[in-house]
Amino acid sequence: MGRVAEVPSGDSHWPHYLAAWVHDLEGDGELTTSFTHYGDSDDFDVAGLRAHAARIATFARQVLLTADELDAGGGRLGADPESAQERRTWTIAFEEGGNISGYLPPWIERSSTDDYTEKKLRADRLGLLVDIDHWLSVEGVEMNVTGPGFDDPAEPEELFRGHLQVRPFDKEPGARVPHVDLEVVEGRWMQNLVPADLAGISDKLRLQAERLDNLRAQLVCARADWEANACPTREAGQEDRSSSARCGVL
Repeated sequence: MGRVAEVPSGDSHWPHYLAAWVHDLEGDGELTTSFTHYGDSDDFDVAGLRAHAARIATFARQVLLTADELDAGGGRLGADPESAQERRTWTIAFEEGGNISGYLPPWIERSSTDDYTEKKLRADRLGLLVDIDHWLSVEGVEMNVTGPGFDDPAEPEELFRGHLQVRPFDKEPGARVPHVDLEVVEGRWMQNLVPADLAGISDKLRLQAERLDNLRAQLVCARADWEANACPTREAGQEDRSSSARCGVL
């Protein structure tokens, strides 16, 4: 049936770096998908094709993460002190004299240390330092979600709201370095995510989006089938209220 997806190549001998094909190998009407990489080919059924696509997506995401790190490091992996911007710090003064300070990252939109710009901290309240948080928030996706109670109405909920943050005095080591917390839905969190964790979640959500696209297609067919078979044609002037209810017509 021909090529359905491709990644072009600059090599004249192999015009397609990656290509996916759908064909009838046995001539029996059973379709097979082949995945070609520079001439080497593998054949997959639908489940195998999805698994292979997920592996490629994971690889692509890892490459993009490396590119992001190179951008952040000025072409080098890791921080480059010589090319770094001017280093900012926060400072909290003590009532009894003296202060404590720390690094203030350039990417933050807010820091809880701002709460102490005009007031001093008592030395016997150093335990409050555990609450210091530097963060950047990313909006989630708003959708109508029905609550668990009987007859609960559907209400808008923000899903997958992201928080890039660092809590330098937290008891959890993973929280003391930049990480992401995802609020899947109000009150339900995925915490202390590192770049690989976030890449894995993104890949799974992309795969789920494909499943929902397929489910949408099945829904269209299911509704057409229902209308054709569960909704008998009524004679003029007659009304079958039970079939009307089945067809969603009141």
